[in-house]
This record gives sequence, structure tokens and C-alpha cells, in this order.
Amino acid sequence: MGQCSSVSLKKEELEEYQVLTFLTKGEILRIHEAFCNSCPQGKDYRKEKLTVEKVCTWPQLKLNPFRDRICKVFSTDGYFTFEDVLGMASVFSDLACPVLKIEYAFRIYDFNGDGFIDEEDLQNVIRRLLNSENIREEVIASMANRVMEDADLDNDKMLSVAEFEYATNLCPDFLNSFRIDF
Repeated sequence: MGQCSSVSLKKEELEEYQVLTFLTKGEILRIHEAFCNSCPQGKDYRKEKLTVEKVCTWPQLKLNPFRDRICKVFSTDGYFTFEDVLGMASVFSDLACPVLKIEYAFRIYDFNGDGFIDEEDLQNVIRRLLNSENIREEVIASMANRVMEDADLDNDKMLSVAEFEYATNLCPDFLNSFRIDF
């Protein structure tokens, strides 16, 4: 493992990150340590970028079935700056506002990136959540169809952000489960 050079967070930087995120001082310092431990030896964390592959191996993401999607949504051109990691952690924080969580969940679940969640996107979500090869495709398709029937308020066979928000309101535990501890 690498280690950042002796560049540590200044008090002013730490305070600014606290103002700009939903993270506590302790969380920011833990993220800084994890980021620095992933940097090549002697590099300045403010100038360093980590690959998506590197961040996806962090314990907080390693077992998440959506880790590749999370990293795609929060990274910049396949790389993470320290501030990208803070942004990701902020959205997954317990303190993040529900609207922000819903917006990012929508982006993570929009596999084809067309700005809507269609039945194929829903099937991908269901497959990952169930993480089982013993479930027939017909069952997955039926589950996706059922979600679409319940949440597609304008009957256009795809969910907008507003419809997705409506669907998440039908599942009160959704926002509680949309979190990662850093």
C-alpha cells in the first residue's frame, strides 16, 4: 500500500469539507486516511487520482452488488479524486437529505444511462439485489413488471425521477438502506 506524503488536512480544509458535505469531522478524516493509504508512496492526496478499480476494492464497497455502478456515477472519467470520494460518501451518509439520495440512486439504477429506469434496468437491479442464479428470468421479469405497474404513473413503460421517488416512498426502508459507512 502507498501512503500520501506528509500533506495532511488543514483545519480550514476540514471545516470547509464539513460545510460542503453531510459528513462529520471523523468521517472526513477516515476517508482521508483511506484515500492516502491507496495513493502511491509520496504523492499529495490533493493531486492524486485513484482508479475506479482501486476504490471498488475498499471494504465499504467490495461486497456491494452495485459497486461498479456507484463508482461509475461518482468518479470522473474512471478516476476518483479525494473530493469525488467525499462526494460519494456524503450522498451515502445518514445525514444526506432524501432527495439527494433518491437522485443518486436513480442514476445508479439507470444502467443504460438514458435518464429513465425501464424494465431492463429494473431487471438488472433485481438480479443484483437477489444475487442468485436459482431464480428464473421469468420471475425476475415478473417482479420488474410489477414494480413498473405500481410506479409508472404515466404508463410510458419507464420511470422518471419523480416516479422513482414515488416508488421509493412505497418502500420506507429504501432510504435507510441507501447508506455506506465510511
